[in-house]
Amino acid sequence: MTETYKIPSAQRTGRLAAVTFDDARLAQDLAVMDRLPYFDSYSDFAFGRAQRGAMLWNSDGTLKTSLISDYPGSAQPTEHGRALPYVSELITALFRIEYLKFARLLVLPPGCVMVPHRDYLELDKDMIRIHLPLRTSERCFSSQGDRVFHMRAGEMWFLDASRTHTVASFWDVERIHLTCDFVAGSVQDVLMTPAEWVPGVPAENVVERRPLLAEESEALLGLAHLIDLNNYRDIMAMLTKLHFGADIQADDIFVWMKKIAAASGRPEVLERVTQEADYYLVHR
Repeated sequence: MTETYKIPSAQRTGRLAAVTFDDARLAQDLAVMDRLPYFDSYSDFAFGRAQRGAMLWNSDGTLKTSLISDYPGSAQPTEHGRALPYVSELITALFRIEYLKFARLLVLPPGCVMVPHRDYLELDKDMIRIHLPLRTSERCFSSQGDRVFHMRAGEMWFLDASRTHTVASFWDVERIHLTCDFVAGSVQDVLMTPAEWVPGVPAENVVERRPLLAEESEALLGLAHLIDLNNYRDIMAMLTKLHFGADIQADDIFVWMKKIAAASGRPEVLERVTQEADYYLVHR
């Protein structure tokens, strides 16, 4: 197996391929998914209702292993993975299992918005993360850097999770993605069928956002009069939601939070915001 490595900077988030689903078989698996018990290991990453997960493949095939980590060898199916025959068939048909470390269902409940963050910070090496949306809507959004975009059902995506990203659901149904993490030499190495793709979000997936108005900037800075240790997360949630409709980069949300906290004259708030920026974006 190829050694772990840092993903080259030229490889960025992009759509890899289209997957044609067997709708009847997928519907059967989705019905099972709606009854599965899910873990909630990343509740501090969410505003409001937290994203939940179900482990399908992992290091030991048990449900107790739910946190992403590196380990020797390849993944083994769990009882949840075995309960979803069509999804398991997709995994083995689409990917080279010898490189697979984790396969999970990630469920985004209605109203969930995630804190802008970077993944793999706790690992020595980055992994390769592939998303395959199974159930989603145009009311569900992903973002990275200066792009807000849709990952649509049946589209396979490489997500450069080492870069700042976030997601939001303004849908009234739970969004479900299959996500797989690999250790390999390149994105192409993990695919059973090589995909011809260009890094970057295709124009047809990009969500057009309006410019941030000058009066909005003033109003945001005016929140310095209100911010305290009890409500700073509410203000960060509002900023993150605004990011999906206005031209605020995901990387800049903590920049805004630090400006607001600094202008408040409350050093304890600035210290807390700085600590959280370090946790979500730098190391944990």
